[in-house]
Amino acid sequence: MLAYLWMSTALGLAGQPISASWRGVLRDGGGARLPGAAVELRLQQRSEVLTRRTDSEGAFIFQDIVPGRYSLSVHWQEGIWTYEKDLEVRAGQHLQAWIELSVGHQQLIFHPGVAETIAAASGGERLSSQDVSELPLNKRDFSQLLLLAAGTMTDTNGAANFTQQFAVNGQRGSTTVFAMDGVDTTDPELGGATFSNFNVDAIQEIRSSSGVMPAEVGHGAAGFTEIISKSGTARVHGTVFEFFRNAALDARNFFDRRTIANPGRIPPFARNEFGFTNGGPLVVPSLYNGRDRTFYFGQYQGFRQVLGTTQIFAVPTPPEREGRNTTAFPGDTLLVPVNPQIAPVLARYPLPNDPQGPYGGRTYATSSKVSTVTDQFSLRVDHRVSDKSQLFARFNFNNVKGPLTNPSQTAIDPSFAIRFLDHQRNFGLVYTRTPSPNVTWESSFGFLRSTPLFPTINHNQPALKFADGLYEAFNAPAGTVLGEFGNLFQARQSLLWVHRSHTFKVGIEARFNRDSTIFAYYPNGEYTFGGGTAYAPVQIPSLSGQHDLHIGDPLPDALTGFLTGTPFSFTTSVAPALFPQGDRLGLSAIRRESYNFYFQDNWKISPRFLLNYGLRYELNTRNRETNHLTSSPFFVGAQNRPAHFWEAGARQKVILNPQPPYDLDRGGWGPRLGFEWRLPANTVLRAGGAITTILPNLFQTNFLTGGFPYIVNPYVTAAPGSPIPFENDVTPFSLPPVFTPRGQPAFATGRSTDVPANTEVDFERFVKDLAALTPGNQVIPLSIFGMSQDFRNGYIASYTAGLEHDFGDVKFSASYVATVGVKLASIFLPNGYGGAEPGFARFTGFDSTGQVSGGFGPEYIMTTRSHSTFHSLQAALGKTSPRAGLGFQASYTFSKSLDDTSSALGGFSTGSSGALLQAFPQDPQNLRAEKGPSTFDVAHVVVFSLVQALPLDRLALFRCLGHGFNSGWQVLNITTLTTGSPFSVYSGVQQTGAGSSGADRPDQVGRPVLSTSRTVREDYFGRGAANADFFSIPIGLPAGTGPNQGRFGTLGRNTFRGPAFHNFDLALIKDTAFGRRAGGDKLTLQFRAEFFNVFNLVNFALPANIVRGTGFGLISRTASPSRQVQFSLKLIYF
Repeated sequence: MLAYLWMSTALGLAGQPISASWRGVLRDGGGARLPGAAVELRLQQRSEVLTRRTDSEGAFIFQDIVPGRYSLSVHWQEGIWTYEKDLEVRAGQHLQAWIELSVGHQQLIFHPGVAETIAAASGGERLSSQDVSELPLNKRDFSQLLLLAAGTMTDTNGAANFTQQFAVNGQRGSTTVFAMDGVDTTDPELGGATFSNFNVDAIQEIRSSSGVMPAEVGHGAAGFTEIISKSGTARVHGTVFEFFRNAALDARNFFDRRTIANPGRIPPFARNEFGFTNGGPLVVPSLYNGRDRTFYFGQYQGFRQVLGTTQIFAVPTPPEREGRNTTAFPGDTLLVPVNPQIAPVLARYPLPNDPQGPYGGRTYATSSKVSTVTDQFSLRVDHRVSDKSQLFARFNFNNVKGPLTNPSQTAIDPSFAIRFLDHQRNFGLVYTRTPSPNVTWESSFGFLRSTPLFPTINHNQPALKFADGLYEAFNAPAGTVLGEFGNLFQARQSLLWVHRSHTFKVGIEARFNRDSTIFAYYPNGEYTFGGGTAYAPVQIPSLSGQHDLHIGDPLPDALTGFLTGTPFSFTTSVAPALFPQGDRLGLSAIRRESYNFYFQDNWKISPRFLLNYGLRYELNTRNRETNHLTSSPFFVGAQNRPAHFWEAGARQKVILNPQPPYDLDRGGWGPRLGFEWRLPANTVLRAGGAITTILPNLFQTNFLTGGFPYIVNPYVTAAPGSPIPFENDVTPFSLPPVFTPRGQPAFATGRSTDVPANTEVDFERFVKDLAALTPGNQVIPLSIFGMSQDFRNGYIASYTAGLEHDFGDVKFSASYVATVGVKLASIFLPNGYGGAEPGFARFTGFDSTGQVSGGFGPEYIMTTRSHSTFHSLQAALGKTSPRAGLGFQASYTFSKSLDDTSSALGGFSTGSSGALLQAFPQDPQNLRAEKGPSTFDVAHVVVFSLVQALPLDRLALFRCLGHGFNSGWQVLNITTLTTGSPFSVYSGVQQTGAGSSGADRPDQVGRPVLSTSRTVREDYFGRGAANADFFSIPIGLPAGTGPNQGRFGTLGRNTFRGPAFHNFDLALIKDTAFGRRAGGDKLTLQFRAEFFNVFNLVNFALPANIVRGTGFGLISRTASPSRQVQFSLKLIYF
C-alpha cells in the first residue's frame, strides 16, 4: 500500500551553521513507490557519503545536510542509478522532491514537487501511474479502479445514476468525495466524480481512502479519492495514443440471439479514443527560460462512441390493440372498446417480434443507438519560486455530450430521448512554503463548475405509464426539465509542524456554493394506468358473459384502463406566469457556505507505537435562494405554535420565504482516533474510530425550492363518479393568483424578492380558485414539497480493527470495518400517497361521499430520519515488488449493510422498465417495517488485479525471434466476483387506503428457487408465466381498507437476491523500443489488446419484480456487456 509523502525540513539553530534537509520518495518509471532502496548523497569536497534506505512506502529523509555539491545515486536490487548532474544544496534549503528510476538506462530523474501532507486512512487503495495507465479499463475511466479496494461497491440505487456512484463501507454513493491535486472535484449537485474521464496517462497516482480517515478529510466522506496529476520534468516527455473498437470485434449479448427481426445480429458499436500528453521545462525562446524552475504538463483526450444497446421490453400485442383482454380473468376475454385518444398511441408502439422472449407474446427486442462525444484537456504548471517555496496551478476543461439516459424510450420514438450535456471546468492554485525544516504551510484556491443538464426533446406528448409494468412507458420523460449549473469556490490554509515525535497539522477551509437549478417533472402531463383503482367509463362485455363490466365498476387491471383511456392518476408541473417558463421551469439560484477547521497529530510514542488523533468541525449554512423563491409546509397547533404532525388538532400552513427554513445544525464535531502498533516479525496492529459530518446534497435533499407556488403540481386520482378525462395532448392549466389569509396578493409587486419572510399562503382559497378555473369545477389536490424543521446534517461513525503482516514482499491485511449512518436523508409522507382515504390523509379535506373537497394532496417532506449499519470483514493480499515480474492485488469483502431506505429518491434501475428500486415505504406511517438489506448490499466480493511480465527470452521456443520481439511483453488482468444484489417484490396494486405509490408488497406463499442455470436461463423464479403463484396479494378482505379492501403485505423489503456477477478483463501489452531522441532516450511504441469480459460470461441483471406486471420474475437485460475487444497503439517518449 502506498502512503503519503511528508516533505518538511530540519530547523537551523541560531548561532550555528545553517544546515539543509531533504524529504522525498523514490518511484519507478511507472510511478510505483520502491521500498528497501539505498539513496546515496556523496559530498564532493569532503568525499563524505550520506545513505538513507527507503521505507515500506518508498520514502526517505535526509536531515542536517551540510551545504555543498553532491552526487546522487540509488542502489536498487542489483542495479545502480545515477543522477547525471550535480545536486547543489544551499544553506537553509529544504528540498521537496521525488526521484524516478528512468526506463531504458540507469539514470535518475529529479522531480521538484509540492509537499504531500495527507495522513493515511485505515482503508483504501494506492495506485501508481503505471497501474492506472496499463490495467484494462473500459472507456479509460479511472473511477472503475476504486472497486479494487475492499469495502467498495457500485451504488445502483437509481437515485443518482447520472454519474457513477460508489457505496463505500455501506454508505450511499453521494458520500464518496473526489479531489484532484487537493482541489475538490465532487459534483456538488448530484454527487460522484467530475472528470472521471480524465486522461489516465496524465495521472501520477490515485489515492483512495476509507474507514477511519484523518481529520483533514471531511465533506461527509465515507470514501475519499484524490487524483495526483503528472507534472513536468527537466526532460520533455509524453505519449500519443489511439484506442479503437467496433462491433466486428465483439461477441453477441445473450439477448441479441432472440431477436426475430435481426436474428444473430450484433448491435452496431464503434468507439475511438485518442489523445496525447506532453510535459517538460517551460522555455519560451528569447522570453523565458524556466529549465530549472518552471515545468509544464498538458494533455488532451477525445472520445467518440456510437453504441448499439440491446433493448427488450413489453409492447401491446395485435389482439390487445383491437381491445381483446385475455389476462384480466383467466379463461375469459374482455372485449374492450378502444378509446379514440388511445388508438394513436397503440399505433406508435412497435409490434412484438420475439414471442419466446421474457415478456412472452408482448416482447419487443431491438437495438437502440447511444452516442457519446467528449473532449477534455488540462494544463499544469509547477514553479519553484525559491528553495523554500513552490507554486502550482492547473486548469481542466471537459465537455461531455451524451449518452442519452433512456435508450428503451428512443426505441419507441427518438423524440422521447433524454439527452445528457455537461460542461466541467476545474482550476487549482496551490502555494507551498517551508520557512524552516520543521514547518510547512500551504495555501490553496479551487474552483469547480459542472453543468449536468438533461434536456428532453418532445414537449407535446404526455407520458403514459403503467404502475404494474404492463408495457414500456410511452414518452416517460413527458418534457421533464432537469439541470444544474453548479459553481464551487474553495479556499484552504494548512500548517504542518514536525516537533520531536509529533507531526501536527491544522487547517481551515471555506467552501461557497453558487448554483442554479431547473427542476420540473412531467410538464407535458403524466397519466398512470394501474396501481390504484379506476372505474369503467363504458360497458365492457366478456366472451363468457360472466365478467361483464358496467359503467362505474372497478376496472380489473391496467390494460383495461389503458384501452378505455381511464387512468388511475394524472399529474403535471405548471408555473405561474410570474415565474420562468419552458426549459427554465423551476429556475432557482441556490446558495450555501461551509466553514471547516481541523487539528490532527501523528504522535510516535515509541519506535513501534504511533497514535493518530484529531478533531474536525464543519458548519454548513442553510440553503437559501437569492430571489426568495422558497416555500415549505409547517405543522402548527393551538395558538399557531409549531406542532408534530401526529398531535391532535395539528394543521398545516404553507409559508413563502420561510426564515429560518429549518434549524441550523451547529453540532458538526468529528473526532478521529487511531493507533498503529508494530510488533516483531513484520506484523502491525491497527485500530481506530471516527465521526464524520455528512454534507447535505444540494440536489437530492433540497426540497426548499421548486415547490408550490413557484411550480404547481396537481395530482388527481380516479374516484367513483369522478373519472380522469384522458387527452393525448398537453393539458393546459389556468392558475389563479396566490393570496395571503388576509386577502392580499402574495406577489403584489410581481417580484418575489418583495415577499416578506414567513408569509403565509391562503392554500384553501388557491385550491378552490383553481377548481373554479377547471372544467367541471373538480377540486384538484396539489402535491407539496418541503423541508422538515428539524432537518440536520447526517453523520457517519466509522470504527475498525485489524492486522497487517509482511511475508517477504507480499503484504497481507485483514480488518473488521463497521460504519453507522445517523440522520440520513429520506422523504417523509405525512399525508399518505395519491388516492389516500380520509383515515390515511389527515390534511386532505373530504366531503360526506369521500370525494376530495380541499386541503393538501400528497406531501413530500425531506427529513433526516433514516439510519444504516454496516459490518464487514475486509482482507487484502498484495505484491508490488518487481520480483519475478509479478505484481498483484487481491481483496475480499464479507459484509452486511442494513437500512430503511438506501436513497432519498428512487426509480427503475434501468429506465422505465426492468426492476423497480423503490425509495418509499410500503406503509408511510411504519418506517420500521422497511428495515432490511441496503440495495447496494453485496455479501461477498472478490476483486483481483494482476500484472505479469512475460520472459519470452527464457523460452527456447521464442529465442530464435530475437530480443526485440521477446522483450516488453506483459499480461494484465482485473477479475471481479460478487454475489447478487438484493431486490424487493411489489404487487403492482393499491392494497390499502394509504394510496398508491407502487410500494405495496404482497404476502409470500411459496419459496422460489432463484437460478439462471435453467434451460430458460432468464426465468429467474423458475415457473415462467406462473411465477406470480409464489405470492398472494392481500386484497378483498373483510377488514381491508381502500378500494380493493386490502392490507399491507407481510413480505419484507429486499428479501430476494439477484444473480451473481463474474467478470474477467484481460490486457496484453507489448512495448517495443525503437530509435532515439536527441537526448539519447529511446522511443517506445506500445501495442495493447484488451479483452473485456474475455470469457463472454452472461451476467444477468435483476428480474422484473412487479407481481401483476408483464414478465414477472423474468430477466430482460444483462448487467454487463458481452465480450468486447479493443486495440490500441501508444507512442511513449521520455
